[in-house]
Amino acid sequence: MALGESNSSRTVLIVDDDEEIRHALRLLCESEDLEVVGEAANGVEAVPIALSKQPDFVILDYLLPRLDGEGAAEILRAVIPETKIVAFSAMLEQQPDWADAYLNKDRIAELMPLLRTFIR
Repeated sequence: MALGESNSSRTVLIVDDDEEIRHALRLLCESEDLEVVGEAANGVEAVPIALSKQPDFVILDYLLPRLDGEGAAEILRAVIPETKIVAFSAMLEQQPDWADAYLNKDRIAELMPLLRTFIR
């Protein structure tokens, strides 16, 4: 079952400073009928997009320029607390306190099964 087969389409914001990673994540999400409502290269760019689009999920890299994943997550929690944040990083070895879930970049194929755990 694709993610979008529920009553309403699920939305995602992709935040990573690597354009190729963002592109790969977009293709993966769109192949599962997730609507990508925005992409950002850092936390400063991510916050206004998240505020205006209110995504169901934010895929958030940890090491970002200007405002890192932890700082961005703190702001996102305050302004859109219902959004699920997935820490997506090659640097972190376990789920950080600021995220609802964690996935190492080496395990990108596991992203969709992970997101499905949040959809009831």
